[in-house]
Formats: sequence, C-alpha cells, structure tokens
Amino acid sequence: MRDGETGDVRQLDDVQALASLAHPDRSRLLDALTVHGPSTTTELAQALGLATGSVSHHLKVMVDAGLVEPAETESDRRKRRWRLVTRGLRWQSGGDASRPAAETAGTAADLMLLRRDTERAQRFLDAAGPPWSDAAFAAHVWLRLDPAELEEFGRELEALLLRWRRREIPDDGTERAAVLAFARAFPTEP
Repeated sequence: MRDGETGDVRQLDDVQALASLAHPDRSRLLDALTVHGPSTTTELAQALGLATGSVSHHLKVMVDAGLVEPAETESDRRKRRWRLVTRGLRWQSGGDASRPAAETAGTAADLMLLRRDTERAQRFLDAAGPPWSDAAFAAHVWLRLDPAELEEFGRELEALLLRWRRREIPDDGTERAAVLAFARAFPTEP
C-alpha cells in the first residue's frame, strides 16, 4: 500500500482487530512494518528482540484480524515477507455502549498505545542530544471547543500529519530518522 492510495488509513470497528492492537508486541510489530516496510518474521524478531515463534504467532493473529498480509509468495516460508494491509489506523475508543466488546477493545488499544508513546517520549528525553534534541518539540495548548469542533480539529491535525507522511522524500543525501508524531485532544479539567 502506497501512501495516499485509497484505504491507506483504515477506520477500525472490528473487535478482533481492536483486541489485536491492544497487545504491546503486536503494536510494536505494526510499528516496525510501518517504519521498515515488508519484512520477514526473522527480520521482525531481530529488530524487536522477540522470539521468532512469538512473532509468527502474533503475525497469524494480525492476519486473522485483517491488519497484515503476506507481501509476496515464495517457496521458502522462512523468507516470506509480511506487510501492512493499510498504512494507518484510526478508531473510536469508548462511546459505543451498544457494542461493549468493541468499546472495551478500543479503550484497551488506546491505553496501551498511550503507555508506549509516553515510554518512547521518556526514552528520548533521557537520551537525546543535538541536533534532535533541538529539533524535537512539545506543545501544550488548552482549547475551548464543542464536540463538533473537536472532531474538526482532529481531522485537520490528522490531515497535516498525513500530508507530511505522504510527502515525496527528497533524494538529497540527507539522513532522515523515523520520527513519531502523536497528539491527543480530549476534554478535561486543569
């Protein structure tokens, strides 16, 4: 799937897919496939420090959930590559009392990703040096919005992030790193 193609960001409402996302190793596998592209089970295991058998199991679960698929057919199964079905995912956490299992799975996936994002930010702050420490940023902004405005804000922010992800990366010899950009916006009190 190339960035910008129809379906490169998928709305999840399937309980099995949401439950799959709530597992930290599966989430890491999805991140690795996003950053590195199609990869073998062995490559993924080495990159993430996981056992090959564990990676195989998680990939099977994610195939069944419709999140990953074989990238190509090869006669040697050890060289089979896996790829994402879509480059991006979005879902609603909570808010659907008529589907309690989906609500629970969505909230679990959201909380697990928030923990991982916070841990990654902490590791960066503990170890970063110039030029990345100078380039990285944090924003802390209070807004006053109604639910429709919050939805519009979210769509605009997502569009900005996707525009940067989908841009043509110049072949100018500059070394570029994988950069995680995450944002959250929700009503709360100070």
